[in-house]
Amino acid sequence: MKIRQLLISFLLATNALGAASQVSKTYYVSKPGTLISLMTQEEANSVTHLTLTGKLNAEDFRHLRDEFNNLKVLDISNAEIKMYSGKAGTYPDGKFYMYMPNFIPAYAFSNVVNGVTKGKATLEKVILSEKTKNIEDAAFKGCDKLKICQIRKKTAPNLLPEALADSITAIFVPLGSSDEYRNKNRWEKFAFIEGEPIETTLQVGAMGKLEDEIISAGLQPKDINFLTVEGKLDNADFKLIRDYMPNLVSIDISNTNVTAIPDFTFSQKKYLLRVKLPHNLKSIGQRSFSNCGRLCGTLELPPSVTAIEYGAFMGCDNLRHVVATGNKITTLGDDLFGANTPSKLIYKK
Repeated sequence: MKIRQLLISFLLATNALGAASQVSKTYYVSKPGTLISLMTQEEANSVTHLTLTGKLNAEDFRHLRDEFNNLKVLDISNAEIKMYSGKAGTYPDGKFYMYMPNFIPAYAFSNVVNGVTKGKATLEKVILSEKTKNIEDAAFKGCDKLKICQIRKKTAPNLLPEALADSITAIFVPLGSSDEYRNKNRWEKFAFIEGEPIETTLQVGAMGKLEDEIISAGLQPKDINFLTVEGKLDNADFKLIRDYMPNLVSIDISNTNVTAIPDFTFSQKKYLLRVKLPHNLKSIGQRSFSNCGRLCGTLELPPSVTAIEYGAFMGCDNLRHVVATGNKITTLGDDLFGANTPSKLIYKK
């Protein structure tokens, strides 16, 4: 009985800790440039999920960028961005600049430090208004944790060249509007998904039960975009992922029992941008990630990996590097990145 009571207490404490880690706030900004006056600095830095309505300008975006140290999710879908001209906006070094109405300002969430542009390190999701006209230069440049940019507008806003540079981001747009976005200049390379982003974290206690856990969560495999799985997976679970989860944008299976990724598991996942591999992974099967054309950035292999089979990353044209730690890899298949394609595999000690 005591053990059971201790377990219940532990679970309650864990849940309370999880709840405490998310701080959600909603503010109405009646006058542009006054956001920061609505709260103390301590309150601003505690917020993780922020919804803003009313009127904003470039001064408010500067505060969002330079303060709000734990901001993960920003919803400004019901806010209006007003014109501002002056030196207190987002442009680096206090440069005088004219910021146009309903433009996401230049350098809204990035700043230049010692000549290097750095994005807001905590930002994971933004929801933009249907009134958005432009996303200006470097607005989200270097926001390498930004995984969701949701835009309520059915017609694509103008995207300046480096607005989303170095960000690995899926773009969620209204139903029926993805083709309009794809055909707009500078939007062509992004992954567009219609509707609301679906995220879930699942604890799988027995192998072959991933589908049961998805159904128990009130979801369908085909609808999931961001999947984190902890626990046990087997080949049947990977078959589910391969055949019935076409809309995956990100998958994290780092805390599972998996030691081998079966052949073709993630092949042709056209939206897949990010993968976190199992900590104890030993082998990556043939063409496991082949033709994941949007998989990008750097993929870190666990030190335990010993084998990467034929064509594992064939057609992953946007993948910058695959990084292997240590020297345990003894099997490297042919054409890992495609026939006549230079290897992107690099080793670090």
